[in-house]
Amino acid sequence: MNIEIIEQTIEKLDSVVSCKIISEDNNFEEIHIVSNRNRSAKQLVRDIQSILIATYNIQVDHKKISIAEIQDDSLKKIENRLKIMSISHDNNGQKAMVKVSLDNHKDIFENSRIGINTSTNIDRMLVDVTLKTVEDAYGYEETFILEDIKTVNISTDEVVIVVITCISEGLEQKFCGSCLIKSDYKEAVVKATLDALNRFTSR
Repeated sequence: MNIEIIEQTIEKLDSVVSCKIISEDNNFEEIHIVSNRNRSAKQLVRDIQSILIATYNIQVDHKKISIAEIQDDSLKKIENRLKIMSISHDNNGQKAMVKVSLDNHKDIFENSRIGINTSTNIDRMLVDVTLKTVEDAYGYEETFILEDIKTVNISTDEVVIVVITCISEGLEQKFCGSCLIKSDYKEAVVKATLDALNRFTSR
């Protein structure tokens, strides 16, 4: 059970600024919430209980959930979802380098990779370096691996599809992401990868 991921899930609730869970032997003893008072504490407690039971099959008594309300217009929720800062691709004969930079509105995370200069390998490197950058941003270690990447035609449009495997708490799960290819194919590959990862990080 990854407490950090559960905290991040709860922080996606409207009016929740931050969340801290105190557990002992995988039992939730206390859940501390800082709220900006956009919603009532009673409703917030019910929503937290619903998320825990529906998503993680965890039942928590409402008395263990503490809500601290702060009325401060400067206290806003921070969107944790990573966004693309830049994508670069440099050719050097038989070798190529790709670099991906992502940010979460507070920090910038980036990685690069060098490999054989073929179109198929560049696609895989783009996905791999995006996976590594997301791992760095969320504090994961060797959690994601690319399974497959394909481009398909849907109606008159092309769509890139990325399938990744996530290893978490001893469980292996596959997630699929997609992105419509517009003017920048490499950007679509990175966006499809992030789309697949968002299904894991926002669970």
